[in-house]
Amino acid sequence: MAADVSVIMPACQAGATIVRAVRSLAAQEGVRVELALCADDDVDYWALLPEEVRAGLDVALCRTPAPRSGPSAARNVALSMAQAPVIACLDADDAYAPGRLRSLLPVVERHGVATGPTREVDTHGQTTRTARPRNQGALLPVEDICELRMPFSPVFVRERCPLGFPRLEFAEDVILNVDLYSAAGAYAFVDAAQADYIYYQNPGSRTGSGDALERARAGYMQILQLVESRAWPEPVRTLVRRVFQEDLAAVDHAAGADANWRAAVRDAHDGR
Repeated sequence: MAADVSVIMPACQAGATIVRAVRSLAAQEGVRVELALCADDDVDYWALLPEEVRAGLDVALCRTPAPRSGPSAARNVALSMAQAPVIACLDADDAYAPGRLRSLLPVVERHGVATGPTREVDTHGQTTRTARPRNQGALLPVEDICELRMPFSPVFVRERCPLGFPRLEFAEDVILNVDLYSAAGAYAFVDAAQADYIYYQNPGSRTGSGDALERARAGYMQILQLVESRAWPEPVRTLVRRVFQEDLAAVDHAAGADANWRAAVRDAHDGR
């Protein structure tokens, strides 16, 4: 039976977390799921999964042409293998709440794209913040996509993403969401705990690594160049340009200081 949704999962140095991520897929009830898993290193991730997890999944396995091609390249390879008409994103170090896909799929069918709350969990297992629209409405404004500096993981009709995942060093999830917002005209939001995306803080992730500020700067420069060529409404273009100019300035200010990306950029803008 054909899958309702293909979940795109890039994996690089994810041996310690991928079982948790894939278990959260296997726990999705009432939805037929295909996992499109793309390794961006030399690890056989399928072999790491327990048999009881593998048994209940339809899987498309693939690799990037060269290791460490980056998450955008891995997602685009996985997207080329995915079979379902609806695409969802899940990083190999994160997880879904058990009812996420069942909650979002009917909304995606109406609007073309949807997401739910992003619940950030620290290394002690404690929720540190939850991202949702500031107006508490049923739509995610483009201002919140850009200004909250928290990831929103989309579920979308694949025709809404004709360009695929943007090839960027950093913050490619923001640009993907802006693309989806612009293509759909509105971005639906389901504010329910069962729709949570669970975003685990990981010192080894790109935002937590020692070179995160350097990578962020390169990514922000790419985004500022990309803004001019994107088919976005002019107010959206102006917003994205402003936000990433602010973030670039914050990164430049933190250069050489003992600061990580979170302290330099996100926490500086929300007063933490």
